[in-house]
Amino acid sequence: MQNTPSLFARKLRDWRLTSGTHGRLTQEQLADRLGVSVEAVGKYERSLSFIRGDLEHRLAENLGWTRSEILACRADWQARQQGGTAGGYRLLDAALSETLFGGDWAAIGRAGTDLAKRAFGPLPPELSVCDDTLVPVYEAFPDHWGLVLKEDQLVGKWAVFFLTPEDEALFRSGRIIETDLTIDRFHRPLLPGTYFGYCPVLIVLPGHEAAATLLLSSFVQFLENLAAREVFLHGLGTISCTKGGEQLCRDLGMTRLCDYFVSPEYGVWTLPGEAIARSIFTRRSPRLAALYADMFPPAP
Repeated sequence: MQNTPSLFARKLRDWRLTSGTHGRLTQEQLADRLGVSVEAVGKYERSLSFIRGDLEHRLAENLGWTRSEILACRADWQARQQGGTAGGYRLLDAALSETLFGGDWAAIGRAGTDLAKRAFGPLPPELSVCDDTLVPVYEAFPDHWGLVLKEDQLVGKWAVFFLTPEDEALFRSGRIIETDLTIDRFHRPLLPGTYFGYCPVLIVLPGHEAAATLLLSSFVQFLENLAAREVFLHGLGTISCTKGGEQLCRDLGMTRLCDYFVSPEYGVWTLPGEAIARSIFTRRSPRLAALYADMFPPAP
C-alpha cells in the first residue's frame, strides 16, 4: 500500500473542501452529489478505493471535472494497484523518491537534468543543461517541479521557478542567460501577491505522450497550492529550443514576445495572468479558474 494519497483522493478532498455554499462540503453532501455512500467517500479520500467505472461520469456531470482529470486519476490509481511499475505512468511522489533514490533530492535533480540532456541534445552555452547550476535549485525547491516515470524510467518533466523583477525584465527583452540563474537569483514567495514564473524545462519523451496528462495534473496542483496561499502568477515564461517546443507553447496559448538573443531559432514566450485565467490549466480546476478570474479580470 502506498503511504501517499492517490491523485483521486487528493483532488476529491481538495474539491470538497473548496466547494459548497460556505466554502466546503461535508462527506455526506459529497456522497449525495455522487450518489454513493458516505462510507465510499471516506474510502476514496483515504486512498482505499477508486470510484466504479460506471460512476466516473458523475465526476464530470456533478463536480465539473474534465475527462483528462478523470483519466489521470484512473491511470494513477491503476499504477498504484500495480505497484507503480507494471506499465503505468506515475508521478514521482515521496514514496517513489524514497524507493528509487533513497530520498536524495540532489540525486533526483541529477536524474532530471540527465532527462533534459537526452531530450534536448546540444544547446547554446546560454541554455545548456548545467548540473552545477540546476541541481542545487531543484534540491532547494522540490515542490516547484514534477517528474513522471514509466516503470522506473523518467519520461516527463516540468519545472517553474520565480524570477526577480530584474531577471523578469531581462527575460522579456530576450537577453536572460539561463546558466547564470543560480539559486540566489530565484525568489521564494513568502507573502500573498503576484509573481513571474520561469519554466526552464517541459519535456515529454517521444512515445510517452500519455505522460502529459499526469504532468499537467501535477502542475495544476502546484498552481492550486500557490493560490491557497494567495500567490498567483502574473506571467509564465519560457524559451523554446525546438520546433516541438514552439508547437507546445502555441498549444498552451502562449504568445511569442521576441527572438532569443542567441538565435532567431529560439523564441521567448509568455502567458500573462489574464490568459492563465482562461487556459488549459484553469479549465482543469474550476476553483483555480475562479481565483485567477478574480485576480486578473478581463479588460473592459
